[in-house]
Amino acid sequence: MREVETFYLLLHPRPAYLIGSGKVGEKANFMAASWVSPVSEEPPLVGVAIDVNSYTRELIDTYGEFTVNILPLQSLEKLYYAGTVSGRSVDKTKVISYRKGEKVDAPVAEEAIGVVECRVYTSIKTEDVVFYLGEVLSARADERFFGKRSGWDLKKTNLPLHNWGAGFYEVGRLHIVRKGGP
Repeated sequence: MREVETFYLLLHPRPAYLIGSGKVGEKANFMAASWVSPVSEEPPLVGVAIDVNSYTRELIDTYGEFTVNILPLQSLEKLYYAGTVSGRSVDKTKVISYRKGEKVDAPVAEEAIGVVECRVYTSIKTEDVVFYLGEVLSARADERFFGKRSGWDLKKTNLPLHNWGAGFYEVGRLHIVRKGGP
């Protein structure tokens, strides 16, 4: 094996999400993020890493809320767009239709097939990111594509997996491992 300078690429491809920040009626913004993870069931927490210099970080710090929007692969161009321009200079909500969350004032993308609404529980600042732990206040999914017992039905929809830069994969086949091991 050889040394890999950009270590996080070893952890890709990862699902790519749209993070909604701000407050509907005041300032609303979206950014793409793949550094998102469930952290705890009790309390229900989701973690998201946001660049310290980003407009999204400013809005999350100001309003204390955010949404994690799951978009289908068909929305990939909008997802990529949201990750390549700054909300300080471009109003991304002119491209991404949205509404107010049910439990938070942060925006929810109209095209989302799933959404997790969060209130900031705590945060950890490093030199280049703030890792927010968000308390999950609501988690909803389009029942056409998601089942409580089976999760995403990838025969009916597909989710974008971010590899690197402008590169994305779509999810492949489901493999179920035999119980009991090899």
